Amino acid sequence: MTTLRTERLELRPATRQDADALREHWNHPDVRRYLFDGKEVDPTLVATLIAESDIARDGYGLWRIHRDGALVGVCGLRPHESGEVELLYSLDPSHWGHGLVTEAARAVLTEGAKAGLTRILIETDEDNEASQRVAVRLGAVDQGSDGRLRRYLLSLP
Repeated sequence: MTTLRTERLELRPATRQDADALREHWNHPDVRRYLFDGKEVDPTLVATLIAESDIARDGYGLWRIHRDGALVGVCGLRPHESGEVELLYSLDPSHWGHGLVTEAARAVLTEGAKAGLTRILIETDEDNEASQRVAVRLGAVDQGSDGRLRRYLLSLP
């Protein structure tokens, strides 16, 4: 299992043992407002997201973002129903505004490129301007909106 390190972060692969911590993170009201359509995240969904994530098999998946040893978020690549691979990220609100998601996403995208991925989907809620800025900073191209979600595509080298 690949642990990723950046200047400020350590990204550890998500495992079944992390289910409770991930569920607690994703159920923070300010986090889930923009994820999972604002609905409560149940144990089955968390188990599914972790099961989809097989870094050893695919070279990509979900990583827990740690700063100074504490879990502060999640970043990863997962299959999307469109057939694309989607970049997923969330961060504890106390860490918003410091570039941590962008830093984590760059590390995750590097792993995706090593695994042979060439194109990544990023979807954000239409009103989540902070997440849209992350997509643009990563080099993603705005593909428009369906009125609810804004879609970006990112080409990997």
